[in-house]
Amino acid sequence: MNAEELLQRYAAGERDFTGVKLPRVRLLDVNLSRAIFREADLSNASLDWTDLSYADLSYANLKGARLGEAALTGANLEGADLSNAVFGQTTFKGANLSHANLRRAILTETSFDDANLSYADLRGASEFSIWRCKGAIFHETIMPDGSIRSEGTA
Repeated sequence: MNAEELLQRYAAGERDFTGVKLPRVRLLDVNLSRAIFREADLSNASLDWTDLSYADLSYANLKGARLGEAALTGANLEGADLSNAVFGQTTFKGANLSHANLRRAILTETSFDDANLSYADLRGASEFSIWRCKGAIFHETIMPDGSIRSEGTA
């Protein structure tokens, strides 16, 4: 499958793309809300300005992906690999990032309001701001400096 085929199938009403392999795909400024990309390979993908609200990206490989100004409101990213990904003004409001790998991610002006960051690994992530985590859940979360945070909500 390629980007064009995925977008055609999405436009036709298909939402389940479990296990799809699209490394380095370019899907810029498209609506993929509520799509299912469980265990998909989207490594090094360009997903800037893409709407992935309420999408299921659990256990997906998004290593090195670019998600500038992407909307991930309410998305399920449980166990996703977001290491080395680049985010800028990305919204994770209410998203599930439990057990997600965000090591060395760049989190410029990224919002985690009301997100679940339980057991997430943020070691080495840059530009993370606790001030952009209003109501976020922290339980055994590994913070960028390697410290462990477990205090319910921010």
